[in-house]
Amino acid sequence: MTRSNLRTRGLCLISMVLVVSLGCARGSSGAEDTTPARQSAKRLELGLRLSDGRWLELGDLRGNPVLLFVFATFDAASQASLKPLRPFVQQHPEVLVIGVAAQPRASQLVEAWAFALDPPFVVGADPYGKVENGQTVLGHIEQVPTYILYDAQGYEIDRATGLLSEGDLAKLVQPLPSATD
Repeated sequence: MTRSNLRTRGLCLISMVLVVSLGCARGSSGAEDTTPARQSAKRLELGLRLSDGRWLELGDLRGNPVLLFVFATFDAASQASLKPLRPFVQQHPEVLVIGVAAQPRASQLVEAWAFALDPPFVVGADPYGKVENGQTVLGHIEQVPTYILYDAQGYEIDRATGLLSEGDLAKLVQPLPSATD
């Protein structure tokens, strides 16, 4: 495939993602976007190369609830999602928030994205391209941003898409047992 064809395909993909994400950002609350609890019986197993070069196995985080923020570096809704995520991370220290870039060549772009936007959580990418191809336990990511909540045992318990408010994020993690349970 020529460089010109690759560039055209890349621009088409970016355009499609922007159209979908902007259309979804106009929707109402994130509560309508959630799917039934425990979509799959598969536990969270995924390796990420973090923006600082370290390797993180998400399966090693068992014992802690995890909220995956699946985003694209070029997506406006993903960038806007950082505004409600900042206070959410501070108000919910019991939930580990991990950013996962889901786009072609994500590992090449995630370091610059993290440097420029300084998210209050670690961000990384699957260097093998399996996340954006739907070949991981995350399944096919229909749109970004997508939030996937895992319980302390590593099972998915909820999922929401689109631009969520701080209140929507708090509702998303409500099914988690409190520290006193």
